[in-house]
Amino acid sequence: MNDYVAEMQQRSTGPSMSSSDIAIAIDHLTVSYGTSQVLNNLSLEVPTGSIFGFLGANGAGKTTTIKILLGFRRPTSGSARVLGYDVVSHHQEICQRVGYVSETNSLYDFLNIPQLCRLSRDLYRQWKQERVDHYIRLFALPLQKPIKQFSKGMKAQLALCLALGNDPDLLILDEPTTELDPVARQMFLSTLVKDVAAEGKTIFFSSHILSEVEAIADRVAVLHQGRIVLSEELDTLRDRQKMLCLIYEEQPPAEEITVLGRLPGVRALEREGRAVRLRVEGNTDTLIETIQARPYTLRDLQVVAVRLDELLLEYMKGENA
Repeated sequence: MNDYVAEMQQRSTGPSMSSSDIAIAIDHLTVSYGTSQVLNNLSLEVPTGSIFGFLGANGAGKTTTIKILLGFRRPTSGSARVLGYDVVSHHQEICQRVGYVSETNSLYDFLNIPQLCRLSRDLYRQWKQERVDHYIRLFALPLQKPIKQFSKGMKAQLALCLALGNDPDLLILDEPTTELDPVARQMFLSTLVKDVAAEGKTIFFSSHILSEVEAIADRVAVLHQGRIVLSEELDTLRDRQKMLCLIYEEQPPAEEITVLGRLPGVRALEREGRAVRLRVEGNTDTLIETIQARPYTLRDLQVVAVRLDELLLEYMKGENA
């Protein structure tokens, strides 16, 4: 585990926020299926009111983490709290205050929308049917058609409508837009940002679609092989790493490329002829002075922003773990 991951895990388990400021608190969580360890000593804090993107490749452990948070299975060791409630001993309290949309959207497909709403209403202490109706109209879902005749995208939209019926403090979404076409995906994400997040509610959503995470999330965590390898505000992540684009008068020798790759703060290096790209972390001014003092003449040097999707993809692949 690199120094950044160790530092991040130490911060996430420390007293950086009061309990009322934390919607989800995961502490040294481990989950095993037989001899296979799915989550390995996972610690994470999700601030109240945040839109938190939970990234990872297929099989990284995202769905298992969500099942733990909802009380669908018990951890092997460690603990987790949702809205202050322990996920093992207060499952019912959590369900009353959390809205959930699963990747599979297992709805009673022989029912129509009004029938499904009546069934859902009986499961909660409070139910705001007018809120559900608002989103059903927004998505233009047919009221009398049996759910089994809905497309996968329509089922995902209906699942979101129902998840908002109990006016949840926390919305947990597991790959919610996988089956949506681009127009429906945009409407779905817009609803989350403009309506749900604007009310101060917390949104915790897993995804492998980097563009949607970048579009709506303000914080992100990346899970790789059951471990958190990144947990940070997106703005901080953007500011922390930059790209230095170097163009030399003449092609630098291999020895110089080796030196550049070992300079403090350099996290990755790409070379193509006379052009060299360095992804750097921290203060770029000192690094630029060091490079300019090297014995090979530069024709051009530019500092540009790192593409966030590329950076997140590296973490998802474990290249920064």
